[in-house]
Amino acid sequence: MDKNTLLVKTEKGRDAMARRLPELGPRLRSMLILVDGKRNAAELDKLGAGLGGGAALLEQLLANGWIAPHDPHGSSFQNTAPLAEGQPEAVVPAPPAGPIPVAQEPLATDVSPASVLPFVDARRLVVRFINDVAGPMGELTAIRVESCKTAAELQALLPRVRDALQNYRGMATVQRFDQEVVPHLPRH
Repeated sequence: MDKNTLLVKTEKGRDAMARRLPELGPRLRSMLILVDGKRNAAELDKLGAGLGGGAALLEQLLANGWIAPHDPHGSSFQNTAPLAEGQPEAVVPAPPAGPIPVAQEPLATDVSPASVLPFVDARRLVVRFINDVAGPMGELTAIRVESCKTAAELQALLPRVRDALQNYRGMATVQRFDQEVVPHLPRH
């Protein structure tokens, strides 16, 4: 892999983090958290040195389809990593042009009851938003969200999530969270 290659998480990678898949062990998970769409392979290799070999971990993440090279032309491309039988091939969008990568969920202005997600999917959406926006800084908040067992627990945790997002990235990120994520969360 070229050391100047910019790397991004795939949908499969974000899902693996949110679901805490066993094959994504602590070292791989820590390395995956560092992949933010802003750092190239050389920077990630240096950051991952303390994890026991950044380049080797990046190669494992790439081989499993959890990360992919960023397309410099800004178009989407297919993830060519081998996938489990029956699993759809992930399409990796280019990261947003702005300075902060955030979840690529549709903007929810008029939310119908049909757009409210089941609890497990809603919890995954919140974790993905936190991971995409805050990266390693948001790990503790994401873990708290993952520990929620009911929609009521998730709703009770939302003020702490908002506070954390404001501390990490400012009020604009909280407003985006309230527009893009909160309308899709079950109320009870």
